[in-house]
Amino acid sequence: MTSALVIVLTALLMMAGLVGSILPLLPGTPLIFLGALLYAWHTDFRAIHWNVLIGLGFLTIFSQIFDYLASLYGAKRFGASYWGMLGAFLGGVLGTIMGGIGGALVGPILGAILFEWLRGAALGQSMKIGMGTFIGLIGGTIGKLLIAIMMIGIFLGSILWGR
Repeated sequence: MTSALVIVLTALLMMAGLVGSILPLLPGTPLIFLGALLYAWHTDFRAIHWNVLIGLGFLTIFSQIFDYLASLYGAKRFGASYWGMLGAFLGGVLGTIMGGIGGALVGPILGAILFEWLRGAALGQSMKIGMGTFIGLIGGTIGKLLIAIMMIGIFLGSILWGR
């Protein structure tokens, strides 16, 4: 591959990863990691060393775990039971499949509300838990976005000053 093509592909993967850290259907940080790996491979790991890739890999895994746990923490913090957290998870999966981006945002909230209500919680309490799920989703998204920006910064810093 020519260097220009690799640079363009790397930039596209990084930009898609940045967008994917906000949109639920794109795997944000894994795309950023893939872009860094492509560039490192193309430069025979001279511009991006293995220690940088290991660090970026750790951040990729951490961001995925953080995003998942943030939603559950938000639900739990507002009083969700096991059923509410299960509903948030299933609602996220079904919402993504059936409704794309909008479904991925609304599905966990509706799932938490529905499962808590079916469990016997009052509708008001179920709505409160749904709000907690939403707050957790927003927190997870902000965290993923910050990690994605950090990963791109580490990548660029390694290219510019890592030699």
